[in-house]
Amino acid sequence: GIAGAMLGVSMCLAAPAHGEDETEATKPTPAQRAVVDLRSDRILLLDIAQVDKRITAVGERGFTLVSDDGGQTWKGLPTPVTRTLTGLAFKDAKVGVAVGHGGSFVRTEDGGSTWSEVIVDEAGPDSLLGVTHVAGDHFIAYGAFGLYFDSQDAGKSWQRVTVLSEDFDRHISQIIVVGTSLLLVAESGTLARSDDGGATWTALTSPYQGSYFGALAVKDGSVLAFGMRGNVFRSLDLGTTWQKIETGTTTSFMSGLQLADGRVMLVGNAGLIAESADGGQSFVLHTAKPGKGFAALMEKPGGGILFAGETGITPLDPAWLKSR
Repeated sequence: GIAGAMLGVSMCLAAPAHGEDETEATKPTPAQRAVVDLRSDRILLLDIAQVDKRITAVGERGFTLVSDDGGQTWKGLPTPVTRTLTGLAFKDAKVGVAVGHGGSFVRTEDGGSTWSEVIVDEAGPDSLLGVTHVAGDHFIAYGAFGLYFDSQDAGKSWQRVTVLSEDFDRHISQIIVVGTSLLLVAESGTLARSDDGGATWTALTSPYQGSYFGALAVKDGSVLAFGMRGNVFRSLDLGTTWQKIETGTTTSFMSGLQLADGRVMLVGNAGLIAESADGGQSFVLHTAKPGKGFAALMEKPGGGILFAGETGITPLDPAWLKSR
């Protein structure tokens, strides 16, 4: 199913380009999609973000979920695409971009209430796996087979950019902002850094050759890169050198976040939560929902954590972790 394909180890290794969503013949009209009553615990969600007072999550079949009351209630809103949306980023409370399978790009200018499709012919049928807001009107989107696109007008138009070399074809899992630099993590042990906003990239020496699914910039200046089979690595020099962090698990990590109180949290397949009180130098493992994978997480202002994943939105009271 969609959940298994996207949240298993294959999420970034072999995100399907075709076939997991509706065909043109069965594609519902916008009016039909608008009245679908989505349950927030019955939809595959792959990214989540809060801007101002609204929380937005994106996922299967081009749907978004929005909450204006801190995650207590959710409303399903369609976008013009019917392919799975994998990534979401906002410039401010109004302007945001989401990307996904089948080269899908959509953008909003009203905080996610309505979305318009942006046709990017160069993306073809391949899957985009994420989007990052760099600064101002600058966004970058990335994905399967070395796909990398740059937008300087807040997502209205996109230009294909070559990463590392003309024949680079690794699936790019995530690109994060680290100070004035960008760090790229991808499959096959691929790491790269850009110091000029993504115009040029320098390959970094990877501490292992497996796939990275995500990265996190920590407030102490360190960077974590993580992925397949519980692998986590920490760098103090923007990725030039790395130290392996023992996690005690072979479950893959998919996403990470540093909470307001300084704790670092990584989440992954099978309901895995890894918590660190020392900036990612060591982790304690928890399981929130056995067997159900998490793809992304966010912290609500005032406390409380929301996970997005195979079972839609999963709330977590931080007190639960302290009681483990």
